[in-house]
Amino acid sequence: MKRRQLKIRAVLLLALVIIMGLLIVLYAAFCRGGDYNEAVIPTTTEATSEINDTVEDKNEEPSPDNDADDNTEDTADEEADTAETEFDPENYSPSEVLEGESWALALISKSYPLGKSYSPVTETVIEGSSVTADYRVAEAYRTMYNAALADNVVLTPYSGYCSYTRQQTIYDNKLQAFLLQGMSNSEAEAAAQKRVEPAGCSENGAGLAVDVVSASTGFSSTAEYQWLVANAHNYGFVLRYPEDKTEITGMIYQPWHWRYVGVAAATEMKEKNLCLEEYLGATAQ
Repeated sequence: MKRRQLKIRAVLLLALVIIMGLLIVLYAAFCRGGDYNEAVIPTTTEATSEINDTVEDKNEEPSPDNDADDNTEDTADEEADTAETEFDPENYSPSEVLEGESWALALISKSYPLGKSYSPVTETVIEGSSVTADYRVAEAYRTMYNAALADNVVLTPYSGYCSYTRQQTIYDNKLQAFLLQGMSNSEAEAAAQKRVEPAGCSENGAGLAVDVVSASTGFSSTAEYQWLVANAHNYGFVLRYPEDKTEITGMIYQPWHWRYVGVAAATEMKEKNLCLEEYLGATAQ
């Protein structure tokens, strides 16, 4: 009886061992199958990655045609900017410039007259003075005047805006003075026009300039003149008719005559020793 029971237990134990062995085999097979599936079905293959990288690189590189188009556009923009700033003596109109953003750089002279109809909006340049200028120039002059006062320098305005009629009277008087000295008409006109512009040819007619303290070449030896030479560009003013530029401006040296051109232009003109004609690229008078 006991032997029989031992045999049964042995058989059961063997069966249990066999069953457990089968279960272990099946489990191992199942796990290997899962690993295989993960290995052979990746989300992105190496080949696909290389292809995508190549496509992206090509997309990032601009095509030669696009480069050519961009260069053409840049060149066109540069040419347009150059054309806007290039001085055109045949079509230059001071009146048109005065109506635009570059109003402070308007060139007004015998070669480029302003005409009779232009009339600026003016203000007195300092309180208590009857001298006026374009209201924008007057504001800049007041700032400069106050800065000079802080240095114990008084930039008393002598004259500023001058109407067409008044300018004609001043010119006629100067012309008559030379005629009385015995000059011929042509000699008197040449002499007068080096000192006073005919009506319509003066930047005072646009209110862009202020004559300071006096109208004498002796002004160049004063403290006021020295202060202006050192500081006027910081407020947008330049010596309009320098002593070494008379052949270009067509005017005698006028140390009292200071023209507003804006701070940037005034600074560059001072640094490079340029008169307005040179700065604009205008033909010598």
